[in-house]
Formats: sequence, structure tokens, C-alpha cells
Amino acid sequence: MVHGSLMCNSRKIPVFNHIPWPVVLATLVLFLSCSDSTNAADADHHLTILHTNDLLGRLLPEPYLGQPDWGGFARLAHTIERERGARHDSVLILDGGDALGDSPIAAVDAGRLVVHLMNRMGYDAMVLGNHEFDYGIDSLYARRDEATFHLLGANLGVKSDRPPLTAPYVLKERAGLEVAVIGLVSPGTAKSINKIQNPALGIGDPRAALQTLLKGPAGQADLQIVLVHMNAREAGDLALDFPEVDLWIAGSLARVTPKGTYQHVVRFGGGGYLVTTPGRGVKLGRIDLRLRRDWSGIELVDVQTTLVPVDPLVLQDRHVSFLIDRQHEILKKALRENIGRVDGPIVDAPQWVADLIRTRLDAEIGIINHGTLRELNLDGDIQLGTLFQLVRYDDILVRVEVTGRRLRAMAESSARRTRKGERLAFSGFEPKSGRVGGRMLSRKERYQVATTGFLASGGDDYLSFKGFPEPISGREITLLRLLEEHLRAHPAVGRWDGARQIGRGVWKNRTSLNGSLSLTTVDASADHYTGVSFLGGDDALAWNGQLESHNSYESRRGTLAGLFRTGFGQVVTRDRRRDAVDRMEVEVLYTLAGRRPAPFLGFDVNTVWTSGQGESHPVTLRMKGGVYRSLGSDAGVRVGLAVERDFVTADNVAGLEVAPKYRVQLRPGNILASETKIFWGASQRSTLSLQNFNSLQVRLVGNLAATLDANLFLHRDSKVQALAVKSEIHFGLGYSWQKKWF
Repeated sequence: MVHGSLMCNSRKIPVFNHIPWPVVLATLVLFLSCSDSTNAADADHHLTILHTNDLLGRLLPEPYLGQPDWGGFARLAHTIERERGARHDSVLILDGGDALGDSPIAAVDAGRLVVHLMNRMGYDAMVLGNHEFDYGIDSLYARRDEATFHLLGANLGVKSDRPPLTAPYVLKERAGLEVAVIGLVSPGTAKSINKIQNPALGIGDPRAALQTLLKGPAGQADLQIVLVHMNAREAGDLALDFPEVDLWIAGSLARVTPKGTYQHVVRFGGGGYLVTTPGRGVKLGRIDLRLRRDWSGIELVDVQTTLVPVDPLVLQDRHVSFLIDRQHEILKKALRENIGRVDGPIVDAPQWVADLIRTRLDAEIGIINHGTLRELNLDGDIQLGTLFQLVRYDDILVRVEVTGRRLRAMAESSARRTRKGERLAFSGFEPKSGRVGGRMLSRKERYQVATTGFLASGGDDYLSFKGFPEPISGREITLLRLLEEHLRAHPAVGRWDGARQIGRGVWKNRTSLNGSLSLTTVDASADHYTGVSFLGGDDALAWNGQLESHNSYESRRGTLAGLFRTGFGQVVTRDRRRDAVDRMEVEVLYTLAGRRPAPFLGFDVNTVWTSGQGESHPVTLRMKGGVYRSLGSDAGVRVGLAVERDFVTADNVAGLEVAPKYRVQLRPGNILASETKIFWGASQRSTLSLQNFNSLQVRLVGNLAATLDANLFLHRDSKVQALAVKSEIHFGLGYSWQKKWF
């Protein structure tokens, strides 16, 4: 009598009652073995992953390895559809970043068509690359909302009240498996994006982000796939640190050699795989995985990686091709517009562009990196398309302040760079001679520099604004717009048309206005020198006002500098008003450039605001000439012959003047300065005088500073034969400002 049957490899095994125990045991062993083999066969999962990276908005086919017509989104769409076939439930389509930029056709709508076509191709997720930020973070938010796939970046955040831009990971059900797809961005991305257009972006440590995710739901999935957009060393080190991750798909990794060979897959000792493609859509990556589920979990049994050519033999998706052609016609129509003509070839385009940036933003120096532009000689008629060919990365232009020390470091770093795209073109600054506009570079001086937002925000590791003011927007103009407006304004443009010539002079002004409590001490001998203006004043404690203004015009030939310094304060007593401080000084100097020590000529006038009843104003005029020698970036000394005229006594005195000076910035906004004039006259009467000014400014907020001034004045001549001493101590608040113009 048959009680039942079992199927094993399509065979029926009868089971009877009343059979011996050995037979029952043998039947049970056979049943278990058949059951195990059946379950093992049912537990195999076949998963296919199609992947791309570094598409760079290349919607149209382009040359690849000497062949004229590879890639293009129409061929890529057909290839993806062919490789996926009907197995939608066992195929994942992923991208390793840099899909939206940087081609002109993708820039027509800031990557909108690229996202639309990726939606149509069925992409599941992509990690963000640096070129996703080419059009600014506001545009990227719009692209994210239009995408039907997930934008990933576990270590990428937005430092504002705006919603998250990316998801850290996504869970997908494919081939009976739960697959976690995680996205990680290189911290170096922060240096290669425009922080002006992406101000609120923050990029954290990818290791910490991945470690946290693997402890959560992403780590509990059957399979983890990590999309990384980083260089080969970063991606390799990360994969070695996390052997539990079986598959890494990378963008920004491949480097194609002239022979077209590259390593598109790396297998690590721990069993993990790192894969990539050469980018630009010329090949589609395909990974076939076979995984086996048993009582201990999921085991990766087999991995097959291939690169599927997207070559001229591949058919083009008609609808995709129609959409691309329509956008291409819009672009071609715009690019064919004739906007000007070059009157003589311009073969140094980076230098020319740097000159225009410097002129437009009214700066001393213009800087651009070669990677922003393509190598292109400009000649004859210029169409709008010519500018798109010239400008690889359009960028906002900004003006920043950079110290001479940093400029020198930038020039030295540029000379060491092996990648030409990271080298700099300077306008107004000659690194070899160390001159700015024909004047010697001062390491402590702050220069106005016009550049791109990329460089100003730390791109290529040239500028870091710790201690510097934030970059100031260059009137909201971009590089492409600058060039277009310049060519339209000069229909037959010459090399220097509309560009300020290098070597023209620069005007500088440094002014401080102080209000302080002043303690003045004057000894009795000062009363004998009524014609010496800097001895004016009286013993008193009073409120004092001080104004000091330095103005100069610096050119390639020399520097014309003027100083106006004054102080005035009165105290009211029962019997009279007393002048606690009463002083006014004007000095003008012209110093020749190009010689060491540098010759100078000048004069100064000393007088006071008030005079006693029935007395003349003391006025002293000193004419002088000699040499100036720099003693480093912070100090210098002037030595010369001088003739002094006292208009009260009508005396003339010839002698020697020595004037050392010192000025150092202790911290941004904190300044210590000292200036001394020593005059020794030896004609009909012997004269010795000293004027010493010392000041300390401690920045409080903005241009407002706490000030401490300590001044000392000495005078003696052979007629009186007495040493007069006057001292001043001022403590208060000061407001100072600096300006340059050309």
C-alpha cells in the first residue's frame, strides 16, 4: 500500500509500511541528500550590474583612441537596453559620478537633458562627482528633484537650513537579494568645486561615514555595493580598510594611456573587487555576479567583469537621438553667432584672459589656472562657439586680497606642478623678477588679486583664506560673459584693447583717526624754543584727537609719498585754556625705484594749530635728499643731507637727517609701528632734534581698534644750550582704513 512519494531529480521514491529499519534509514538519508541538492540549486542568485562613470555630459559621440566616433547617449541607451534585456528584476544600473558636466551641450540646460536621459535608461543610483556642482548647488537641487534615480553621498552634507541634497545609501531588491548601494565622495572634491556657487557644501571623512552605515540596515543587506568618486589611491586604500565590502564601483579613477590600456578591475586579497570604465560613455561596464545563499549567509561565488564597447557599430536609440539633436541645434545656432574679430593672432590666451580679468575687476594682479582654458590660438573672426571652445570651465570672477608672501608661494608652487592644467598664468606679477606692476614685491603687503571663484575658494591648493577676508564678488560676472562682452565692445580687438597696461602706477592710502586720553609732559626748557613746533603743548591730561594719513603713488620708476600727521587737544583750567597736544606735520618724498639703496628727494613742514596772543605760528621747513635702504620686509632707514629753515627766527641750518622706521603686523589687524627722525645741524648754530612716534593697534571689530601711542620729542641747539624734552602717551580707540586705486 503506497502512503506517499518524494521527487528528487524527477524520480519518485515509494515509501511502504512495515519495512525493516535499515531500509527506513537508507530512505531517510536519500531524502535528505536530495533535499539539500535541490535547496542548493534554488539558492543561487544571478545579479547583473551595468555601470558608467565620468560621462561628463558627453551627449554626442566624440573621438576616442584615434577613432572619430565613439560613445554618445543615443548609443549608450541602446547598449544598456540590449545588455539588460528582459531581466529588469535582476539588473542594477549605477553611475560613479561626474555625469552632468562639463560639455557645452550639457550646459545649455545645466544638465537637465542628461538627467532626463538617465531616467529613460533606467539608472537606479549615482554618486555625486565634482562636475555635478558645475552649475551651482541650486541647479543641482533642481536636477535631484527631476531624477527618478537616487543621488548618493554618505559623507556629503549641506551646511544650512536646506533639506539634504543626497541620500547616504539606497536598498534595492534584485534577483531575490536585498542590495545596499552606498555613495562616498572624496574629501578632495571640496578643492575642485566652486565654493562661491556652492557655499554651503561640506564633505566629511568617507571612512567614518562607511563604518557607521555598515553597522546599520545597509550592513545587514545581502550585498553591499559602494560607489566612490575619488582617485585610485583613495579608492584602493578605502577598499583595503573594508574587506567586508565585495564590490566597489569608482568614478574619477581611470587614466587611459596612449595605447588605450588601463586597469578597469582590481581584485584585492580580501576578495573585494574595484571596477571602473574609461569614462565619457565610450564603454559600458558589466558585472555578472553569482551568489549562493546557505545556512551561514550569502557567499559570492563568481564575478565576471567586462567592458562593452559603445562603438560606431552600435545602433542609436531613435528617441534619445532626436532629443539630443534638438538640443544640439539650439547650441549650434547660438554658437554660430559672430561676436567680434581679433586684429592679429593671440597665441597666449591664458595671459590675455588674465590681463582682462585684472582690468575688469580693477585689481593689481590677475590669475587664472591653465586648466580653466583649452589650448586655442585666437585669430580672425570669433564666434560665440569659439569662446565655448576656449573656456573649459565657466566660473564666477572674484577679487581677493593676497599677501606678497602668498603670491611668491603660489608662483613657486605653480612652477613645480607636473600637470599643466594646475599651473597659473599671472598678469601684473612677474614671478622671475619678483615685481608687481614693475614695483618690487613686498612680502607683507596685501595685493588686490582678480581670479576665478575656483582658485579663490582653495582650488588646486593655492589659496586658503585663514586670516584673510572672504572673497568679494566681482560684480557677478562670469568668465564667459567677460570675454563675450569684451569682444562685442571691441569688434576688431587688438592684444591690449580694453586691457590696462602692466606697469601703470597705483595709488595707496592708509588713514587712521584716533580719539584718546592723552597725558602730555613738557619740561621747562621747551619754553625757550618757541619756534620748534613739535614742542608745542603743555603738561596736561586731556582728550586728544589724532589724524594720520599716508598717501602714495607707486610706479615702475619710483614712489611719490605724502604724510599728514596731526594731533590736537585742549584742557580748560580756571584761568585759561591750555593746549595739551598741538602739532601738525606734512612730509613729501620721492624715491627712485630699481636701485639699492634707493635715492630720494623730499621736504617736510612742521607747524601748530594755535599760537600765543601776539605770537607768530612756528613753522619749520626742511629740504632733504639722500638714500633709502630696506632692512627687510618690516624695516628700513633713510639717510640724507638736509637744510632746515626756521621761519620764526629766520635761521637756516644744514645738517644730516637719519630716519629709521619699523612696521609689523603681529596678527591680522594688530599692528606695531615705530618711526623716528633724527636731525643734526652744524652750521652757524648747532642743532640736534629727535621726533619719535610709536603706536600699537589691537583690532577689536572690523576697522575699529584699541590704540596705544607713545611719542617722544627732544630738541637742543647751541643758542639756548638746553635740552628740551616732551613726551606723550595716548590711550583710546581708533578707526583706520586702507584703499588702493589705479
